[in-house]
Amino acid sequence: MSITTLLFLGFFAAVAVLNYALPRVVRPYFLLIASYAFFCYTPENRALVPVLLGATVVTWACGLAIGNSKNKAVRVLFLLAAILTALGILLFYKYWDLFDLGIVNLAGLFGQKVEPYSFNLIAPLGLSYFTFASLSYTIDVFKRRCRVEPTLLHYAMFVSFFPTLVTGPIERYPHLRPQIEKSRRFSYSRCAGGAFRMAWGYVKKMVLADNLALYVSFVYGDFSQMSGPNLLAATFLFALQLYMDFSGCCDIALGAARILGYDLIENFNSPFEATSFGDFWRRWHISMTGWFRDYIYFSLGGSRCGKARHLLNLMIIFIVSGLWHGADWRYLMWGFACGAVSVLSAATRRPRAVIARYNPLYRADFARRWIQRIIVWVLFAGTLVFFASALYNADPYAVYTGITKGWSGLEPAWKDVTGLLVDCGLDGRLPVMLTCGTLIVFAVESGGRNVAKWVRQQNFVLRWTLYYAMGAAILFFAVFGQSAFIYQNY
Repeated sequence: MSITTLLFLGFFAAVAVLNYALPRVVRPYFLLIASYAFFCYTPENRALVPVLLGATVVTWACGLAIGNSKNKAVRVLFLLAAILTALGILLFYKYWDLFDLGIVNLAGLFGQKVEPYSFNLIAPLGLSYFTFASLSYTIDVFKRRCRVEPTLLHYAMFVSFFPTLVTGPIERYPHLRPQIEKSRRFSYSRCAGGAFRMAWGYVKKMVLADNLALYVSFVYGDFSQMSGPNLLAATFLFALQLYMDFSGCCDIALGAARILGYDLIENFNSPFEATSFGDFWRRWHISMTGWFRDYIYFSLGGSRCGKARHLLNLMIIFIVSGLWHGADWRYLMWGFACGAVSVLSAATRRPRAVIARYNPLYRADFARRWIQRIIVWVLFAGTLVFFASALYNADPYAVYTGITKGWSGLEPAWKDVTGLLVDCGLDGRLPVMLTCGTLIVFAVESGGRNVAKWVRQQNFVLRWTLYYAMGAAILFFAVFGQSAFIYQNY
């Protein structure tokens, strides 16, 4: 069930009304049923319910054994069982084809012919997010950072909560547990804030991201025939498309959860205001980067080790992140590219600070911030060529090469890009709307402010002007036939 359809809105409205009509003690169980109903709507997912149920029971039981045992060997044994269960399902469904292809290629090196064996696997909805949530719980219980959950149904609701099932954010049980154990009373202000957050997310996704995708997919879908200006424009616009798409979905998830009485963790904090590449990754997909930091990076030693080891740890984190996104060498190269930029940034921090001290352009704080933000955006967009190529099945190296071709001046380049915008359907008022809409989103979200809270603090005229503008944007400019979120693939 796509969360950008009227069907989902009807489903969610019914769930929200019934949730508050029921006694508070049974609401978590009702939301568990609703989450499985959401999961089972797609026929492909119904056959995978036993997988989700089995993994839920096994990881909960392992957490129970870890929490109730004082024997270190037993605790380690059950921790390994939980990790192998969660990761085993993830690796099997997402990476079997890659593993099988590796075996075929390896056999070919030794002159042996092995036929690939495909299971025609379809990864369960939200598999990666379920895996990370369950692993964080068992690891936190093992490290005594989280109390063991004795109620299986509470834990099951945590790992399958439907607002987070599509694209996160990746929740931690210590944050969600008190909210599950004691459901909130109905609050008009909470529900109104949640509804606005959902509407804000729909504008970012259906109005901005999906319209930008018309151009980006057109260029990357026929990259070999595209000029350098169009490839460069599509590369920078893809960074905006990805942000509007992914953060828009998270806004919808946070708004829906808030209406149901739950506060989820924020997943973005104005990433395009970052003044360094490291700062950018502390603001982008916060729940995922925080998960990798807490459970992998710190386990490897983090920055509390030698310089070379610290840089290696950074590279490992980004390579793992690339692999997490999918079984495609282009995602791996994207992770490697991000890791290379991060390592170079960390290794040159002191020399760059010295140079910046004598840089005349940096003497004005305003100029320094904007120059650094532009550099970060260029670096991020540059790495995303691999990501976009994996998404649209393009050759990233051909894209990089193509960007340097077909330049004969700024005016011809501008005409080339604007001409293709018309060809892909972005004509008339759409470019103006996309430009103004993007600037408004960045202005309202500036400084990582809580959008719903900020809107409630504004005067009546500004508040209702924004409400009507959002409604009109969805009514006149939303792309209703293109509803899939980019990150629901991961």
